[in-house]
Amino acid sequence: MTKTGILSALAVAACMAMPLQAATKTLSPEAEAALLEALNDEYHAQAFYAELVDEYGTNTPFANIMLAEERHAEKLIDLLEKYGVEVPENGYLDGSLPIAPIPSTIVEAYETGVQGEIDNIAMYEDDLLPAVADYKDITRVFTALMTASETKHLPTFERCSAGDCQKVASGAGRGKQVGKNAKEMPAQKSKGQKDRPRNGQGKQKGRS
Repeated sequence: MTKTGILSALAVAACMAMPLQAATKTLSPEAEAALLEALNDEYHAQAFYAELVDEYGTNTPFANIMLAEERHAEKLIDLLEKYGVEVPENGYLDGSLPIAPIPSTIVEAYETGVQGEIDNIAMYEDDLLPAVADYKDITRVFTALMTASETKHLPTFERCSAGDCQKVASGAGRGKQVGKNAKEMPAQKSKGQKDRPRNGQGKQKGRS
């Protein structure tokens, strides 16, 4: 083989290796920790809002937001699987992790939702997004989740906390049945999640 032929063969081999290297890119410890923290936050939010649905009914904003948290968790699970990181179960649903106390009134529940979403936005801005700055795919998902909290969940809870929740609540019970009515039409469990016992869960304060 001529020198030119050898160089061409090497160039082809290098090009073929490039996609494999990109596909097997590993996470830094900081990025992996950020992904797991984000998933833990979504897991807790999902379980917490599910308890609020049980307490205050499906015709509340908690029902729609709970389903949104399930979808958010799925996006994070997809990223963990993409990078070969083991996906933890949702311990908040099976009682192995403590869940935040359930507010005694629905007004307090809305106020708790406001603070929880504010904390969630700050978590992404201050901690999680900087930790994944080198990963465009993770940054894109984190930004989308933060934006959902900022432009959808937070305004919903702010309106309800201010007493303007009638319009929000009127559409909250549409679609998949959740909460106390789940026995009639059970919701499909997301990956990495177990059945949630109704009693025996611990308590902790806050969204995550």
